[in-house]
Amino acid sequence: MTDYLDEITGQNTAKRFIRAALNKGNLYNFLFVGPRGVGKRTFGFTLAKTLGCPPSSTNFMLIGPIPSRIKDKEEKIYEYTCQYLPENALVELEDRSAILIEQIRHVIQRLMHMPEKGAKRVVLILEADWMTDEAANCFLKTLEEPPLDTFFVLTSSRPDYLLPTIRSRCRTVPFSYLREEQVKTVVFDGNDDYLLGSPGEMLVLRDRQLTENVYPLFKKCPLDPETAVSTTFEYERKKVIDLFYPLLLLYRLAFYRKIGQGNTIQINDAIAQKSELPLQTIVDALVLLNKSINALDRNPNRLLLLFNVLVKLP
Repeated sequence: MTDYLDEITGQNTAKRFIRAALNKGNLYNFLFVGPRGVGKRTFGFTLAKTLGCPPSSTNFMLIGPIPSRIKDKEEKIYEYTCQYLPENALVELEDRSAILIEQIRHVIQRLMHMPEKGAKRVVLILEADWMTDEAANCFLKTLEEPPLDTFFVLTSSRPDYLLPTIRSRCRTVPFSYLREEQVKTVVFDGNDDYLLGSPGEMLVLRDRQLTENVYPLFKKCPLDPETAVSTTFEYERKKVIDLFYPLLLLYRLAFYRKIGQGNTIQINDAIAQKSELPLQTIVDALVLLNKSINALDRNPNRLLLLFNVLVKLP
């Protein structure tokens, strides 16, 4: 068996954990837990390749969240899932995406056929916490008694959203933020200007220019009610997260400046001005944005939520 794990940048704790399991022949279901964009997906594909199940293999199966608009179209589900393949550096989840019971049932049906003698099968489930309740309960039955020589690898950046019974039947493997020099190895150019430690998030911000798009709004905050209303309706058909998350990063830079950290970061005039606010005011802004981002998963009235944030940000 060829060990391909050195292809992964960083994540030495996860490498030691997995290699120990491989050396002992003590493989079990794994749950990769850690922030988004730090390499859990890539690690899952690399582990599968190490076990002789690359994405091109019939013994490899992939599941990821799909948007609601294609949930009843089996051929579209497969097509959309291809965006998660390892050659795609950038992967973003769409609003109202989920892992459906139909996807779990399809994998279970495939697992009914015995693998070739001596062969292993790997089922990689990305962002497993996005399973619907029906999908999670259906999957649990298979996870409790996996078919012969079949291993499940789950990834999650929100493990608390997974059923406790699913978490308890997996070995948790921790993933962490990367150091700046490791981020450069993955991203190739540019600095970690937001001290994210997440190459995936950096690529999203850079390729979609999210921060640049939000920066004029950041400078104007707090908005008067009339401007807040017009901005709210402007984002009616957009992803609200694409507004909240860059704002969170910008206020976080102001926080770093306030406490004298992040001296290597380039600070512009607006961030310097926000850093003059009282420390508690900046902290309140960070808490408000964090809570609002978490609330998006509970399908609130997004226009009302957005308006409320825009008039409260300092």
